[in-house]
Amino acid sequence: MNKVQATCAIIVNNNGELLLIKRGREPFAGYWALISGIGETKKGLPPEKAVLGEVECDLQTSFTGKLLFSLPIKNDPYVYETVVFIGEIDESRIKINPPFSVECKWFSLDEINNLNNLAYEHNDIISRYLREKNN
Repeated sequence: MNKVQATCAIIVNNNGELLLIKRGREPFAGYWALISGIGETKKGLPPEKAVLGEVECDLQTSFTGKLLFSLPIKNDPYVYETVVFIGEIDESRIKINPPFSVECKWFSLDEINNLNNLAYEHNDIISRYLREKNN
């Protein structure tokens, strides 16, 4: 099987908090995560369109964002890189979509640091986001 790109959305509110979802299915069921996935890129969509579908799937709302960076992935049998976007959503339209996501919550950066491991490489993605944001 050919590896694909994953897409990931860092969603930030006016207070600088990040939106995480609690995953509803494996892998990483029950873990907090950024919104991400490979479902849309497997369909052949480019990352800038695929990330829109991932947000729509998990939250049933639209996403407006821009490319932030790409992160190479080494030990995943399906993904060779994650393309990360940053942006915002219309909070009033959020509707959780089980089985993909079972909960969502805004987290301050301190709260994220106190969480146990996030799903996938999302700890690395948030760390890189913070490094780039502070430069």
